[in-house]
Amino acid sequence: MKINCMIYYIYMIIMSFISLISLLGFMYLMMNNKSLFLEWEFFFFGGGSMVFMIMFDWMSAVFMFTVSLISAVICGYSKYYMEGDKFYKRFMLILMLFISSMMLLILSPNMISLLLGWDGLGLSSYILVVYYQNEYACNSGMLTILSNRVGDAMILISICLMYMNNSWNFLLESSSSKLLLIMLILGAMTKSAQVPFSAWLPAAMAAPTPVSALVHSSTLVTAGVFLLIRFYPCYYNNNVYMYLLIMSSLTMIISGWMANFEMDMKKIIALSTLSQLGIMMMIMSMGLSELAFFHLITHAMFKSTIFMCAGIMIHNMGSGQDLRLVGNFFSSGPFLGLFFAVSNMSLCGFPYLAGFFSKDLLLENIFSHNMNFFFHMMSMLGTGLTISYSLRVMYFMSQNNMQMIYGIFKEMNMFLFKIMIIMMFMSILSGFFLSWMCFSNILFFVNLTSLSKFYIPMVMMIFFISSYNYEKKMIMAYNFYMNLWKKGSYLMMFLPHISSQLISTNSLKESYYFNKVFDQGWLEYMFGLNLYNTFSEINYNFMYNQISKFLKIFMITIFLSMIIFMNFM
Repeated sequence: MKINCMIYYIYMIIMSFISLISLLGFMYLMMNNKSLFLEWEFFFFGGGSMVFMIMFDWMSAVFMFTVSLISAVICGYSKYYMEGDKFYKRFMLILMLFISSMMLLILSPNMISLLLGWDGLGLSSYILVVYYQNEYACNSGMLTILSNRVGDAMILISICLMYMNNSWNFLLESSSSKLLLIMLILGAMTKSAQVPFSAWLPAAMAAPTPVSALVHSSTLVTAGVFLLIRFYPCYYNNNVYMYLLIMSSLTMIISGWMANFEMDMKKIIALSTLSQLGIMMMIMSMGLSELAFFHLITHAMFKSTIFMCAGIMIHNMGSGQDLRLVGNFFSSGPFLGLFFAVSNMSLCGFPYLAGFFSKDLLLENIFSHNMNFFFHMMSMLGTGLTISYSLRVMYFMSQNNMQMIYGIFKEMNMFLFKIMIIMMFMSILSGFFLSWMCFSNILFFVNLTSLSKFYIPMVMMIFFISSYNYEKKMIMAYNFYMNLWKKGSYLMMFLPHISSQLISTNSLKESYYFNKVFDQGWLEYMFGLNLYNTFSEINYNFMYNQISKFLKIFMITIFLSMIIFMNFM
């Protein structure tokens, strides 16, 4: 058991050291307005050079600090959550492989080395999703890796297109290619789970909760957004980004709507992540890459805290994840309830928490942007749905009915309290410090009318009151009649069915028909069976001729021998 604890502590110290180095590097680069660029040329062939590059600027330093800080906290949290697991060494090694792949992706401006980190993320996330090795985890892992392979193929095609310019360094590109931009956007959409590739993110909740807190809050799902942020100075086309704007708006609305019907705690948080990714992509398609990065960092801070609180609840409920069993947490575990409530309010954009600084600024820029009224309405609807499902989870947590109490709940121990207070601190103050240190004042001065300025809190209050009244009325009502609309609300408008079952069913039916008619039908009759019968007949005739000739020669030989022996006698 000592070795078990030491592994968690060693990895935690390593990640903490990397986060400290990244923070110091960020402060140095920001104060001196510098960027560090390292380049190693491996070989030169056919007019193109194979080069390994690392770019360390303020953006990569902040993201490295965020990933390594959350990873350090997750390593300590895994000591609590994975206690008693037989294969803890394997779990931590795969987690370190995932973190190193993410760091390679962050630091690389080269498409080849970026692909190594990109593929490493896909492979290690698949291994972590199927960690528990049951049927649900296997199906979820296959859906995850096959969805991500579409993005890997897009990155490979973009590498081939970039080789036409004899360089894989996208920061040095001077010629803009619309096809290359389309490939990169499709790759980013698969990794960040935008419609129609959204089904894999809720399914990936089959992984252990520490993995969900790290992978599906701050690293894997934000890799697509970070890729577009990196490429934005080199490539921008308004027509191509309009497609991304439409898809991200649909992602935000569909995931927020489904989260109001879901009963699995981890899936609710995953759908919340999906909704926030939609709004990041939405602001990215408007050309505000720095603002999208700002929301990406603050979202990673409070969403990892929410995931860790959910993991403690799952442990307390005997590995149950049903929201209807989550009652009495605010009275039995006040610190856990406090951490969950504050991080949840940060998600909603409560004033002066981390989410407020990025989300309020983001919505105000959407209003000030010359955009269709439809997208204004979609952004407001997504914000209201965020309030609704966040309040729904907190309402279920505060229930004191005896039917809702699953067992005796324990408060978090001192070790958990110490490591989670770090993320609690970041969930409250990270937005203020980042807005003060990193981002230009141009983003913060938005000229809005008084009606537009009060539009956001008005929508939040309307959704808050309506959601509270609905939950209070429906808390004990269980309607078992399932119509098509309600079933679609629970199944993300049938997107998992369309992504996995619908496509595979038709292709399997066609392959069965092809196998029946051609492989076991005409091809077998014309080639397989016909050739077998023909060669069998040829072989029979050949053997018959051989045997008959042998018998003739043998009989003649015996006859001649008898004649010779008779003459001699």
